Amino acid sequence: MFKKQFFPESTIKSLATNKTVFNRGQALYDDGAVKNLGVDEEDRTIVFHVKGKADHYKTQISFLKNGVARKYHCTCPAFQQYSGACKHVVCSMLHLNNIKKDELKKDEKPPKSTSKQTASSRSSAVLQDLKQIAQTSSVHHLSIINKERVNFEFVLNANITSFNKQFEFYLRVGVDHLYVIKNIPYIIGQLLDGKAHEFGKQFAFTPSEFYITDEDRDVLEMIYMIYNMTRSLTQSGYEISYTNKNQIEIPELYVPQLLEKMQVTEGGFIRFDRPPSSITNVSNLEEIQFDHGTEDFPLSCSLSKQGTRFYFDLQGHDPRESTLRFYDQAHMIELDHHFYTFDQQHYTLMKNIIELFKDNQYQAIALRNIDLTEFLSEVYPVIQSVLDVKMDSDVQKLTFKEDIQPELYLDYENDTLLIEPVFKYGALTVHPLSDQEDSNQTEKIMVRAIETEAKLLRYLQQFIQASTVVESKWEISGTQEISYIIYNGVPEFSEIFDIYMSDSAKRLRYRRKNNQPISIDVNPDSNLLEISFNLEDISEDELPAIIRQLNQTNKQFHKLSSGSILNLQSEEFQELKKATSRLDLKADDMKEHMQVPLYKGLSFLEDANVEKSEQFIQMTKSLLEPKEQNFTIPNGIQTELRPYQEVGFKWLKALDAYQFGGVLADDMGLGKTLQIITFILSKYNEQGGKYLIVCPSSVLYNWQYEFKKFAPSLNPEIITGNIEERQELIAQMKKADDGIWITSYPLIQRDGELYGDIHFETAVLDESQNVKNASAKTTKAVHRVHATNKFALSGTPIENNLDELWTLFSIVQPGLFSDKSSFKQLETDDISVRIKPFVLRRLKGQVLDDLPEKTETTEYIELESEQKRLYQAQLKVIRNEVQELLDQENFESNSIRVLAGMTRLRQICCHPSLVTDDYDGESAKLERLMEYLQEAKENGKRVVLFSQFTKMLDIIKQKLSEIDMDYHYLDGQTKKEDRLELTARFNEGEKDLFLISLKAGGTGINLTGGDTVILYDSWWNPAIEDQAADRVHRFGQKNAVQVLRLISRGTIEERINELQEKKRELIDSVIETGANKQISSLSKEEILRLLDFE
Repeated sequence: MFKKQFFPESTIKSLATNKTVFNRGQALYDDGAVKNLGVDEEDRTIVFHVKGKADHYKTQISFLKNGVARKYHCTCPAFQQYSGACKHVVCSMLHLNNIKKDELKKDEKPPKSTSKQTASSRSSAVLQDLKQIAQTSSVHHLSIINKERVNFEFVLNANITSFNKQFEFYLRVGVDHLYVIKNIPYIIGQLLDGKAHEFGKQFAFTPSEFYITDEDRDVLEMIYMIYNMTRSLTQSGYEISYTNKNQIEIPELYVPQLLEKMQVTEGGFIRFDRPPSSITNVSNLEEIQFDHGTEDFPLSCSLSKQGTRFYFDLQGHDPRESTLRFYDQAHMIELDHHFYTFDQQHYTLMKNIIELFKDNQYQAIALRNIDLTEFLSEVYPVIQSVLDVKMDSDVQKLTFKEDIQPELYLDYENDTLLIEPVFKYGALTVHPLSDQEDSNQTEKIMVRAIETEAKLLRYLQQFIQASTVVESKWEISGTQEISYIIYNGVPEFSEIFDIYMSDSAKRLRYRRKNNQPISIDVNPDSNLLEISFNLEDISEDELPAIIRQLNQTNKQFHKLSSGSILNLQSEEFQELKKATSRLDLKADDMKEHMQVPLYKGLSFLEDANVEKSEQFIQMTKSLLEPKEQNFTIPNGIQTELRPYQEVGFKWLKALDAYQFGGVLADDMGLGKTLQIITFILSKYNEQGGKYLIVCPSSVLYNWQYEFKKFAPSLNPEIITGNIEERQELIAQMKKADDGIWITSYPLIQRDGELYGDIHFETAVLDESQNVKNASAKTTKAVHRVHATNKFALSGTPIENNLDELWTLFSIVQPGLFSDKSSFKQLETDDISVRIKPFVLRRLKGQVLDDLPEKTETTEYIELESEQKRLYQAQLKVIRNEVQELLDQENFESNSIRVLAGMTRLRQICCHPSLVTDDYDGESAKLERLMEYLQEAKENGKRVVLFSQFTKMLDIIKQKLSEIDMDYHYLDGQTKKEDRLELTARFNEGEKDLFLISLKAGGTGINLTGGDTVILYDSWWNPAIEDQAADRVHRFGQKNAVQVLRLISRGTIEERINELQEKKRELIDSVIETGANKQISSLSKEEILRLLDFE
């Protein structure tokens, strides 16, 4: 696909016939009016088929080679009747912006180079002048490294009618922001002369900081030439006006040449006031002859031999009989009313040659025999580039050519790298740094490739900068400078030069035979991981220094005591850096052979740069591929596990075999409870012991019920009651040899010290998001529980930020990550790789092929008029409060106050009486809810309704009583024993509506008897809402599930909904996809956006 231009909206608007046409084109694009498109590669044209109101129309957009739009067309009547782009063309341009394309990028900053100039005595003053001309020409663009490119926008506007053809040139200049130029000739003159100029606050041009590409310079030079030439013609009577210098009128004669130059730039555009069918070459200035380049220039040169001397002469048109003028700014020569333009280098060379002959009265320049060698090698090739130089037969017999063969010799002695370039021409050897030649020259004259030699030296000097020249060699000292040449320079040089290195120079580059710098094995006796760093020729004492330098991002090379230099950016040492980071190894602790805990190395299984023992591979695969493990379902489980649940059981057993903990993070409703009960039964049957379940208070009895249902042979004890009762139960636990106990998070916080000397085989943390806060007392209490291993169960292991993940793994697998500050520095991908063996997460869509579909719908409801007035008034109050806090820079310390105000806004969306007791108006959302509940009843739907505001549930209950609609009800005050009974009765078909407080019923209950979920109000955290919806959409559900969110349009609820979509990405980014995304909890910026502070 050829390159194509991206159309900024401002450009499309300027091309459109008028604003109305642009808006109509935008509407067509939004409606997907482009139905088909085709590409003509040869003509670089894209054809669109756009659906209009009455018919389909065909539009075309054609491009120049550089991707700049050349012209456009449409078959609609409006395009033929009016000037500018019609709505179908506008629609096509907008559509084109979203078509993916491959962009060809070129290096805009040529490498830094310098030029070597050799000073030697000359036998002829004229020859010296000729050599100076040649040398000046060959030293071109020596260095633009570390300069920033100036960007241009060149626009040629074509206003073509049947009576007139008019072309205007417009210019914009800048870097990031482009400035419209109001005096084009002046600015071009400043830029071409290399003079500083301040365009505005965002850009000030100085030649030391910015550069202009050759392609852009060509356009500027041509415009400047046209301006100066036509201005001169105007003074001679031609009718061309330049009163307005923000545009340059371009004579039609020069349009093709200008377009050719603009075509190879990146900022050239042609804009037609009315698209023409063609652009002809009819000239209004027929008297002017205009040629570009040297091909048609009427002068040439000759080199002849007369006797013992040689003569260099100017041939062709005699300048003495013609009008001869030089235009330095335009790089143009006028010869007998013909204008010849050149690029800057050729113009300067041409002018110098002509003026040299002029100073010599246009007489032939005599050269001695001994001067001919230098002339042919240094002068002739340069002059030949602009003028034809004819040699007579006598001169040709005296000369011969050989291809250049560049060689490079490297040696290392006394901590110094010696580099000698050599150029060979057959039997002739040239040492360019000393300008010496071997004496085995024949009688014939060798024509050296001086320009090629200079280019090769400049190429080498890109890499060899901090050096001195001694005799015929560069001398480089300093570890970093030498290392750069050895590792970066030599591989590049070998593409052009034949490289010869002494043994001492070869030893500078560190080479290792073993391709895998790290090997890992499992020690069966200590159950530790053995790490070996296979770094040949590197002593163990040097490892700490290497690791320290690896961790310093600005260090690329390190010199060993042996003299060899390490490239710390190479793949092997970057792998070493990554390994020490994953293993949390400190530089001072580094040894060639080390032992670390098993869990530290599990993330290396898929790392190709690490040599792994078979025992390590099998151990890791048992965790990553548990399906293949030989663990049998224990006798006593009173149900048949689904295949994915059996895999979960085997994964738990595999982790337990190595005394690892983990996180079972299956989607809500996939039976995490059953999998962990199966695991506990298996382990209990094998070895007995004590087991502890910690869960939310609301599901204490649910756990007991699940044990009784699936593993009746186990008889778990619930730790509950008052302090004396709990102390008695825990005392009995201490005396028992084995058993299973269930307690809640609030109670373990209070009773933590009583568990201090009890050891559990396994501790299970249900709904482990309850311990996401590292500083909370509950989290600290769970930390203190002694267990061989701990497993966390959660469908949402991360709700807000990655700190929660660090806290969770500090409990279930202590040591996997080091301190929190180091954890925060890790890339998300690295975190994902480390936790992979210790997290098992399956989604419903992946494992439950027979699970009915879940459809989620958001219904937007307009606030009732009185409700809206109250909302707007409250919003204004909160915004004023926030603005005051922002002005006082006191926002963070008063965020609770702001959040309380935001809660009032959400309550008004639900029902204004939640905020104002005397409100006697309506709530649009409540009215819509009642309509929906009535419809659901008539259609036989069974509804579970969640709201976080119990007062709102009371209002709903009152409304339901008015229409005699029965319901179940559950909130935080419902007794734990009653929760199971209520859910069981609903699942068995009793009543068709269940009102539930979001916090109280969002976890730990099964409501598969329902088929419709209504989320009456929005919560900041989408995980809470997802948990609530999955009380219904879970294993055991037989019907399709509808989830309905009720959102008040144009309110904070709509903003919350947008925020939720962001937060949903967090779990996927670390637990599943490993994508490099990270979402923080509700921040100051998010709060301001929720309140429309942009």
